[in-house]
Amino acid sequence: MTGEFLTPQDPRWAKYLRTCCHDFYHLPEYVALCAKYEGAIPVAFYAEHEGAAFLAPLLIRPTPIVDGDLEGWYDATAPYGYPTPLVNPPQASLDRFLESFRLAASQRSLVTAFFRFHPLLLLNHDSLGKFGQLIHHGQTVFIDLSKSAEEIRGEASQNHRRNIRKLLNLGFTVSLDAWELFKDFVALYLATMRRVGASAGYLFSEEYYEDLRDALGEQLHLCCVLSPKGDVASAGLFIETEGIVQYHLGGTADEHLPLAPSKLMFDFMPRWAHERKHIVFHLGGGVGGVQDPLFQFKAGFSNDRADFFTFRMILDEGKYHLLNQRAQVRCPDQDPTRAHFFPQYRQ
Repeated sequence: MTGEFLTPQDPRWAKYLRTCCHDFYHLPEYVALCAKYEGAIPVAFYAEHEGAAFLAPLLIRPTPIVDGDLEGWYDATAPYGYPTPLVNPPQASLDRFLESFRLAASQRSLVTAFFRFHPLLLLNHDSLGKFGQLIHHGQTVFIDLSKSAEEIRGEASQNHRRNIRKLLNLGFTVSLDAWELFKDFVALYLATMRRVGASAGYLFSEEYYEDLRDALGEQLHLCCVLSPKGDVASAGLFIETEGIVQYHLGGTADEHLPLAPSKLMFDFMPRWAHERKHIVFHLGGGVGGVQDPLFQFKAGFSNDRADFFTFRMILDEGKYHLLNQRAQVRCPDQDPTRAHFFPQYRQ
């Protein structure tokens, strides 16, 4: 069996997605969008074997250290989000597919590969230890939309329910897909990321959001919480795909932080998704998968949890160690608290 890297234009990519449950992170348009803003090459590794098939979206980038003899080396990473490899049928063994990936990666001069697994699209983990390192980062929060609307609202914490009632009594309202407020959302999101000290990877350019709308079309939804004065107090982007509704990006205006108006958004959107007969609403987890205040906030809306894993493959040990040595020479004062970072030479 041989596998190959597909471009977003290859019809086999979209055709395969029509055969299996997937999320928007797997769409060729979304992977191409991520590649555009990360200076990478968008691909999907694709392979077939005995009636089963495998597809993994990836971004291929030159390794960051290009001193003479290191030129022409690359690594692969998952696009932003949860673009887990997809196997159809899901119970199929990954051994042959990962062996095929390793061979194709070698021909592509890949040194490492990093995958983010989707908490809700389960993957057979049995074989992974033979090919790399599986890391459990923590849990994410989701809402099972097969429950009744009353059950869904009833799982919200007493504090959240009290805050939601207060917001409604004060005159805060929810507006869905009022795209004339899109620029307000963009400004709000960027201000929020700067306020919380987010890394540069979360500070998307204004052009990114328009490209995201073009890539996702009607799958993308804008939810805004409006103050009694009519200004945008909080807003978020949500994406529906194959029965899954994902919370993608969001922010809250500084002046409204004490009232936590986003709680009204997370009260409204699961009920909206329930009415549209979706299967699950995914709020996500804390930063890096840890149980931080962001996770605790989301956990106040549901008792349902899913596990978040990443998978790391070192495809060329010699090149990997050489890149790490060069990185250590260039940056001798690397943060020791980030020793777990992968690949290490990108720390």
